[in-house]
Amino acid sequence: MGQVRSRWAALALAASLLLAGAEGAVAVPAGDVTAGTVQPSPTVTADPGQSPTPVAPVESANAGAGAAAPIPAPEQAPAPEATLLAQEQLAAPAAITNIPSLSIQLPPGYTLADLNASKDEIPADPAVEQHSLATIVDPTNTANNLTDVTLESIKGRGNFTWLLEKKPYQIKFDASTPVLGLPTAKTWILLANHADASLLRNKTAYDLAVEFGLPASPDSRFVDLTINGEYLGNYLLSEKVEVKKNRLVLADPGGLLLELDNNYGLAEDFHFTTTRSNTLFVLKDAVADVSDPLDAPLAESYADTQAYLEEFESRLYAADPDWAAISSMIDVESFIKYHFVFELAANPEITQSSVFFWRDGTNDVLHAGPVWDFDSAFASYTTESLGGDPRQDYIKNAQFLRDKGNGWFRELFRNEEFAAQVAQFYDEQLQAKVDAVVTKIDANAAAISSSAEANFERWPNVLGKPSIFSGTRTVADTWQGEVAYLRDWVAKRAAHLAAVYGKDTPVLKYATHVADIGWQNAMTSGQIAGTSGRGLQAEALDISLGSSPFAGTIRSRAHVQDIGWSAWQNGATRLGTTGRSLQLEAVEFTLTDQLAVRYDIEYRVHVQNLGWMSWTKNGALAGTTGQSLQIEAIQIRLLEKPANTGSSVSYGAHVATIGWMPEVQDGAVAGTTGRGLALEALRAQVSSGEYAGTLEYRAHVQNVGWMAWTASPDFAGTVGQGLRMEAIEIRLTGDLAAHYSIRYAAHVQDIGWQSPVTDGQTAGTTGLAKRMEAITLELVPKG
Repeated sequence: MGQVRSRWAALALAASLLLAGAEGAVAVPAGDVTAGTVQPSPTVTADPGQSPTPVAPVESANAGAGAAAPIPAPEQAPAPEATLLAQEQLAAPAAITNIPSLSIQLPPGYTLADLNASKDEIPADPAVEQHSLATIVDPTNTANNLTDVTLESIKGRGNFTWLLEKKPYQIKFDASTPVLGLPTAKTWILLANHADASLLRNKTAYDLAVEFGLPASPDSRFVDLTINGEYLGNYLLSEKVEVKKNRLVLADPGGLLLELDNNYGLAEDFHFTTTRSNTLFVLKDAVADVSDPLDAPLAESYADTQAYLEEFESRLYAADPDWAAISSMIDVESFIKYHFVFELAANPEITQSSVFFWRDGTNDVLHAGPVWDFDSAFASYTTESLGGDPRQDYIKNAQFLRDKGNGWFRELFRNEEFAAQVAQFYDEQLQAKVDAVVTKIDANAAAISSSAEANFERWPNVLGKPSIFSGTRTVADTWQGEVAYLRDWVAKRAAHLAAVYGKDTPVLKYATHVADIGWQNAMTSGQIAGTSGRGLQAEALDISLGSSPFAGTIRSRAHVQDIGWSAWQNGATRLGTTGRSLQLEAVEFTLTDQLAVRYDIEYRVHVQNLGWMSWTKNGALAGTTGQSLQIEAIQIRLLEKPANTGSSVSYGAHVATIGWMPEVQDGAVAGTTGRGLALEALRAQVSSGEYAGTLEYRAHVQNVGWMAWTASPDFAGTVGQGLRMEAIEIRLTGDLAAHYSIRYAAHVQDIGWQSPVTDGQTAGTTGLAKRMEAITLELVPKG
């Protein structure tokens, strides 16, 4: 405790030195600080952008119920030499940590409690003579220092974040001012990042948007903030999303900025709701003042934009959308860049709030941006519907997963042309910038490490507690742990995007026929087709694969109620039935030729009473058989396989009482050992971009004997008959067989692992009635 108090004393002294450096400001000694009144820190499960429901405050180290802790006094008075030293330093303000410090002295008569009591401006009357003063000390670049700069006003800001104990603010200088190397402007935002224990989420997203070249993306700098001598922690000083010089620069008198705000938009003076998507839009800012009555050019542009969005949505939501018409109404490149900032972050705000679009007058198209509000993104929530899964194709499915809000990106991705353009643009222009984000997280974390330490000494009731956003996740005990959580999640996310968005990846297209609905609109790769939560069975599926520079096609089959498995179908096909009220119960998909070498086809289904089942791939079963459970929704995608310098073999086992298990590769164990469970079927495929050829196999099965040779996507053995596999033989064909051997070993009942065999030899036993329980496969280069 003494160590913490000593650090508080040091912070208090640094804050006092900052204030003393401002002309006319009064140094506030440690232990004599006016504390601001704040709210208890709530632990809530908050829908992104919605007002939280506070619960009982967590145990707090703050002094007084609901009050911010005053900076503790040193345990003993400083020695005379220390006092003299402090007096000598008063003329030279010092930074609190190793990042820039921003110190604000409110006008006489105003306290931090007054500032935190409401979001009203201080001073309330801008005509008063005395205003707040701001001092900035940058220990890395003294050219950025500011002393005694007058603020026209300071006020609280935010919706959800304003209800937390560490408050966000907006400051406005009395003249355009360059701040920490950023372009001059009057208004700046101080983001508290209190719900983000990494302190890095907003910075990460904003910097990526800047890297993408998305117009008016907010640039930002970390600062240590002190107000009236009280240290308030680490803040992100950011440019404001507004129509101004050096921000969003629009030239037309009718230029305007819209915010998609389904959460809070009704409180704004100028808002409207689109007919088709039922989305609430707000006139957020414009070249002219947004005040009643609107100037004539702005009023005309505002009315025209409402009609423009109605026309856009009528085209976007059409059953057979015309991409040429849709793309003529939007800046496609800005929508792609905007999508990928939100997609990397899996930001659940995308359907709800803080989503911006702009037009520079009535002759302009609709542009996406700037980005804003990412503290609830990057897996702040752990649930898939709110962006917690790093392998989910989130933005194109967010409206389906959340069953609410705006679905523009879901509709855009229904267009094959848009899906293909997105993949090409990502591959050629954006992926390298996304892949660099992890390194930038590390760099930003290193830069603010001492500030983060001080921040969580000031606000101790965050680390190790249930997340403010999601009570289902406990925040790490240390700030470093939260940074690691963010970093690891982003690394997984970037790897997924790299696998999904390759410029040569063909576009899958599929549509479901659903009971009581009929054929739904077709979706493209990674989108969810069907329904969930309505108890409606999927009865048929149309599926096709777009053009590709690689040879091969898609193969499909389905298990249908009262019918069973259909035959394998090649290429564009229809699975299931219509007009017979028969439910789809299981599906399998695989690729052939070069497509199978380059890509995995991955898929999952939403099943009655079970919900979403796990992802599976490359011919494995998705769904159920023999349980009379209907498929209700489906998601299918292609993923580029990781680079492999040689050939490989992947394989999956069907095991008694378990069913198909996840695929494994290159010598890994498929099946089980030590559980007495029979291997009933095996499916395998080989990938080799260098040599043509296939892998074939046949199984010796209980009560059947040797079955015929077959190859992927068919399996060796049986499914649904309860018959054990007793032996297997596997061989290669074509040029592949000339350059490789296939080596395999079986784990057999009462015997254990047998010695490996190769190229068509028998693994397992015959005539002994012993079950195979597991198997390994490897490709071995000849010579």
